[in-house]
Amino acid sequence: RRWLRPPASRAMELPYTIFALGDAHLHRIQTSEGKMFIMSELASQLFDEGPIKFAADLRAGRYVRTHTVDPDVLHTCAVLGAPDEHHGGGKDGVTLLPAASVEEILVDRRRRDLVQPFKLMMLKIASQEATKLLASGDELDLEAALPVALDAVERAQEIFKPSPAIERFPHYLLAARANLALRRARECEDFLSLASWLVLKRPDDATHEMRGDLARMFGQLRSAQGEGEEALRRFAEDVYWRAEAHGPEDPRTTSGYYALSRQFAKNGDDARALSCTTPIVDAWYDACVSAVLGAKLSEALRVVRTPPSKTLPFHRAGLLEMIDMLEDVLETRRAALGDRDPSLGDCRVAAGLALVKAGGAEATARARLHFEEARVEYDEGERERLGILRRAVELVGEYRSPTK
Repeated sequence: RRWLRPPASRAMELPYTIFALGDAHLHRIQTSEGKMFIMSELASQLFDEGPIKFAADLRAGRYVRTHTVDPDVLHTCAVLGAPDEHHGGGKDGVTLLPAASVEEILVDRRRRDLVQPFKLMMLKIASQEATKLLASGDELDLEAALPVALDAVERAQEIFKPSPAIERFPHYLLAARANLALRRARECEDFLSLASWLVLKRPDDATHEMRGDLARMFGQLRSAQGEGEEALRRFAEDVYWRAEAHGPEDPRTTSGYYALSRQFAKNGDDARALSCTTPIVDAWYDACVSAVLGAKLSEALRVVRTPPSKTLPFHRAGLLEMIDMLEDVLETRRAALGDRDPSLGDCRVAAGLALVKAGGAEATARARLHFEEARVEYDEGERERLGILRRAVELVGEYRSPTK
């Protein structure tokens, strides 16, 4: 079996993802024509056929495909070790297939064992892509996220039948979020209504987290529409469901308090906005001291009364979002309380320890800065807090006594 040789020219390697399907590991390349699978990989790995015969069958079946001699595509296929389609060492180009054609081929060739996994994987990829685009906040990315989110909805509706299928819920919420990001309030509400209908029809399958997510999205919509009081009601509902799921003092519930705080501030109620940040600082300080340092606060200092956390139950991206929240809370409390309130130091220690947990050089550098600032935000009499800080600093470098 021949393999593609890298072309002599200085071509670029294109972005790609590895797509696991059964025992096969296919590559999906980002090309100027869109994201495509390599035909020769499909032939060899899924059907144990040579690319020439497989290509002839594709032509007979009239599947949508793209034949290209683009140097970047050829170079990428060669780097990935894709089998050669021709006897000329790849000089005649390669054939690429869109996802729809791959699915048709699997059906027509009676590989029904792979059809559903393929559909589910394509749905997962669409959801992840839309989520990533929305997280960037860039206007062009927000515009690009909407069609991807809508594609995920269509895929979910086609896969999960009959209706009402609770599995469609996260995809309706994703489409609502994508529409809201583009200020399409009516379309956002339409998808939230579909999600609400699923919860109504399948109450036993709707988790507390799902109900909290739905309430939060409604809160964000009402806030964008200028309905401040209704937004507060929805955000309070979000806190309720997250507290039901995890407990009122769990770090996973604090994002609900944060949404409430921001809405109170938007409504001009700074006192309540500040009040809602207090459980955020308390929960994260206690959880990070326990989970990252392996320490335990004294009864005199410990405000949280639930058992201390042994882990921070977030993946890295989610943890970094929570750290951004803590840093915003820090500035809110500084503006209201001045520069020497001990809660500022607690917030910095929590953020710093969470950054240590997240890992990486940049996160560690940010953690070190937080610990440096916390030294001057604690009074000399805060012996327990300073002791906690000393242990935190030892995770990232040498400890120096605070300068007053």
